[in-house]
Amino acid sequence: MARRRARRREKSFLASFLAISFFLGLLLGAVLVSTWMNELPALQLAEGENYTRSITIVGIEKSTGEGMLATLKVGLIAGQGRLLINVPPWENEDTQESFFDARDAAEHWSILETGQSLEQVDVIVSLENLSEGTTIAGPSASAAMAVALVAMIRARENIEPNQVRQDAVVSASIDSTGVLMPVGGIKTKYEEVRAGGFSLFIVASTQGGRLPNYPDIQVEKVRNLHELVTREDLILIGS
Repeated sequence: MARRRARRREKSFLASFLAISFFLGLLLGAVLVSTWMNELPALQLAEGENYTRSITIVGIEKSTGEGMLATLKVGLIAGQGRLLINVPPWENEDTQESFFDARDAAEHWSILETGQSLEQVDVIVSLENLSEGTTIAGPSASAAMAVALVAMIRARENIEPNQVRQDAVVSASIDSTGVLMPVGGIKTKYEEVRAGGFSLFIVASTQGGRLPNYPDIQVEKVRNLHELVTREDLILIGS
């Protein structure tokens, strides 16, 4: 009996030790990452210097269930690492959170490709060509926002290509590391994009649902932001 109690105490002590070690490891990792981020060079814009990119997005109108097209406008100015969102209605927290993920994904790309963070620039997001009363919800525009932001970073660094194709639409969510993820209502969105005269529809590689094969529009499945902005046949084109 005494041996069993001793073993239990040993197991309890070991479990507590492992839990504390895990927590301390996470804490140390967070401190190291924060220190590393602070030591990284930051993308610099002069006062008055700014960049803008527009990209078409597709969504579904909540009240009717029909597809709708709009223009997502993304700007880059000198600042303090802020994300300024002007996308109504304000109560759609999932949409706003997805834009923060898009900003982080673009920063992740920037650190890997240029060695620079976005701590000294502000990102401004707004919508244009949106019908009055239309509700924007969900994360499906976040990958498009990340594309626009990467295009501006490339333009600032004189990296080609850095223009956004105007005959293509991306409909996917994106996480903070740049992985594209599936979204809902994809068939309705696809039909709306085709009806709008676009020739390329880009979705996540994990997107479910079979889309009709039409001769006038191509569907491409993409894994991540890096692939999305570096493949020559996708979303970015030269000046």
